Amino acid sequence: MQLPDPTRRFICRTCQRETGHWPIAHGPVKGSEKLLLGQETSSQIFQVVQCRDCKSTTYCLDTRVHPGHMMGDSYVERTDYFPPLQVRTRPDWFSQLPEGYQSILAEVYQAIDNSLFFLASTGTRTAVDQLIVEKIGDAGRFEDKIIELVERKIIDNTQGEMLLALINAGSASAHRSYKPDSETINHMMDILEAIFYSLLIEPDKRKDLERKAAEIRKSTPPRKPARES
Repeated sequence: MQLPDPTRRFICRTCQRETGHWPIAHGPVKGSEKLLLGQETSSQIFQVVQCRDCKSTTYCLDTRVHPGHMMGDSYVERTDYFPPLQVRTRPDWFSQLPEGYQSILAEVYQAIDNSLFFLASTGTRTAVDQLIVEKIGDAGRFEDKIIELVERKIIDNTQGEMLLALINAGSASAHRSYKPDSETINHMMDILEAIFYSLLIEPDKRKDLERKAAEIRKSTPPRKPARES
């Protein structure tokens, strides 16, 4: 069996980029051998590696293709990571959300990472609905809730239209077997993240900036009165 290459780079889930890794463990996956076209065969090798930068560990499977006798060296056809690599990175303010919202959205992100777009789509609707109920209570139909949010100036008309588009897509997944593609689910998440930031994160950011502005005003010396000529 071929020894692991200590110079090989892997994608680190923590660093969110390709980094150098130390090999920790490796070995063949029993029963993974397959006969391909001609003399070609394939097999899988598991690897546990540790990121040289952040020290986090990663488990992956290499699928190696063996061209056959006198046909060249074997090569890695693909590498699968477990758990799957993040398809969509959580925003840097994710940890500032209340714990309940973190729990809901974590499952949405996990569904996206595993290409479970039915679940991700309905999950976005659930998360948004809970946010709306927290702000105005259960005001009936989604359309009525959006209207009330706009009337109370919690969101503007444009945000209301974006929210309704997201909710309708989530409802279609829940009731009409609608499975959005990767691009659409990312559009839905763009809207969801923008709304959550606007309603839950930005107000605290604004308060913090107002506090800093007050400190600046307090420490800034006043202008000296102009001398009379």
